[in-house]
Amino acid sequence: MHSFMHYNEREERLLAPYALRSKHSRGREFEESEHAYRSPFQRDRDRIIHSSAFRRLADKTQVFMNVSDYHRTRLTHTIEVVTIARTIGRTLGLNEELIEALGHLHDIGHPPFGHSGEDVLKECMVDCGGFSHNAFGLVLVKNLEVRSPYYEGLNLTYEVLEGQHTRVDKRQMTFLRPLLEAQTVETVDSITYDAHDTDDAWKLGLVSFEELMQIPLFAQSTERVYQRFGEQTGRRLRKLVVRQLIDFQVTDVLETAMDRLAKWSPGSPEEAELCDPIITVSDDLRARKTQLEQFLFHHVYRHPDIVEFRRRGQDQLRQMYEGYLRKPELIRGKLSEWVDVWGLPRTVGYYIATMTDSYCQREYEAHFR
Repeated sequence: MHSFMHYNEREERLLAPYALRSKHSRGREFEESEHAYRSPFQRDRDRIIHSSAFRRLADKTQVFMNVSDYHRTRLTHTIEVVTIARTIGRTLGLNEELIEALGHLHDIGHPPFGHSGEDVLKECMVDCGGFSHNAFGLVLVKNLEVRSPYYEGLNLTYEVLEGQHTRVDKRQMTFLRPLLEAQTVETVDSITYDAHDTDDAWKLGLVSFEELMQIPLFAQSTERVYQRFGEQTGRRLRKLVVRQLIDFQVTDVLETAMDRLAKWSPGSPEEAELCDPIITVSDDLRARKTQLEQFLFHHVYRHPDIVEFRRRGQDQLRQMYEGYLRKPELIRGKLSEWVDVWGLPRTVGYYIATMTDSYCQREYEAHFR
């Protein structure tokens, strides 16, 4: 008979005092027996990864759609966030399994067609509570996913749900900061999309290398590539610069966090929650990130090709929303069971939000074109 090292023992050996240990979790809404060798946060991660909503991220727009087989989707973005967040978490002695659960969950509620789809649903649902992809992520894992005959949803731990709640309402951060594991995912989300949106836009020719070199953070990353590898061009240059852009930001976050941990010395997760943000970029890097993000906003997200894609997608979603209100019998699957609870307008919005880009397109062509 094999005996496994209990996860509590493993965590005591590996985690810093300010990391959240499994034994200090507040548990789940519906009590469950302990697993022999998987921690509560490992189980949360696995439940999210095996959910239908998570798999649908493979066919949901990040920024670019139907323009190449190269650009990111919501799924690849999520994988990049989790990977980088784990690196930071391991270096700082945080709970990597909690980070993984939070990271895999963070974008699960996105509707089709990226933020343009979210904007339309906010508009259409203004009289029935509005729409937020962060809030809808909680609806998915608390109401719509199925894993047990005894309750709705995935029955995730309170800490993972609370991390998502904090994303819904930033005002919760006024007095208590999120757990350091949640701060890590939030910070890495920004690092990741700045880098991969730059990569995708450059690859697709929406912006040129010369234009990007006007941005200090990009130019600094390029100079570091030249210093290390000499002059580079083309695809190799793009790969090296984007990698350096990520590495530069991650190093800054780690150095900032280590300085703040040394200064404040939180001895528990509760003490860390009372501190100013710890897992964050430095003030200097934040200013340079803002310059890059403003460039991306004006030259990429407002690029005529992207704007036209947004316009077509938004027109399509508005037609579909009105069409489902007229023909609620078209709502299939589990969502049809919630009309009496949520009302038709809200249920229609949620039904559309569950769709992948391609399924949404097929439904539009079949019923509303």
